[in-house]
Amino acid sequence: MKTKPYPHLSVFFIITISLFIPVILTAAQSSYQFSPPPIPWFEFKEGQKDTRAGGTFLYLTGKVDEDEYSGNVKVYGLGGSLFYRNAFRHNLAFHTGASAAGAAGDIGPYADMNLGIFTVPLGLEFQPVKTPEYVFIIFGGFNFTWTHINIQVDDGEDEAELTMKSRIQGPQFGAQISIKQSDFVFSPFFMITSLSGRANVKLEYNDSTIFSGSTSVPSTTARFYGLDITYVPMSITLSSLIQQLSSSGNNKGFRTYVVSLTYNFHTPGKDQGSL
Repeated sequence: MKTKPYPHLSVFFIITISLFIPVILTAAQSSYQFSPPPIPWFEFKEGQKDTRAGGTFLYLTGKVDEDEYSGNVKVYGLGGSLFYRNAFRHNLAFHTGASAAGAAGDIGPYADMNLGIFTVPLGLEFQPVKTPEYVFIIFGGFNFTWTHINIQVDDGEDEAELTMKSRIQGPQFGAQISIKQSDFVFSPFFMITSLSGRANVKLEYNDSTIFSGSTSVPSTTARFYGLDITYVPMSITLSSLIQQLSSSGNNKGFRTYVVSLTYNFHTPGKDQGSL
């Protein structure tokens, strides 16, 4: 295999890091949203305990623009999640949970990516409005995410492999309004997260290790928009989500599309009023 001189290698390294870190951040932050938002049920009563379990399909899309490395990003994945909530007041609740996911796909014309993610959210929910027709919940807290990602690049002349293990964390907050219509509840929601941390990175070029060390992952803000549709008699929720990560540097912005199907188990609270 032909080996190019180090000036080319330096450019290759810069391109690899600058293009793929936004993809990593997008996928990592999307992991938390596998059962979006982190609200197990659309309403709660004091003493109520909810558990929400489900599976998710995700599709990450975007575009990188760097001369010969330009191309589309298409990554597909599957995951599962489990969330828990305990309502300790009639309008206050605590939630936590865990999500795990795997994804794989193409990044531009020469790169393949494999990704594994595990996340743990911790947060509080405030329910200022609850009527027979509407429910409004504000939520916020912190998210802890661990990722393992492997990217292999082969342009026909040279090969490179990037391996990254990272832990990122940060705050998130959002709001959800639920509209009750007979047996169905429609719940549009909005959320913002800002995650940062550190990553261990290893870069190999033509079977030689070029870089191995720890680096910081800068704070990245992502916005989420979505809709939950709950069929109350069966405690089933279908969730859809679009996440937008803003354009920066040589990337043109990335979007993540998420569809989840979840089932809710709950223990009724003190107030046994109707929906």
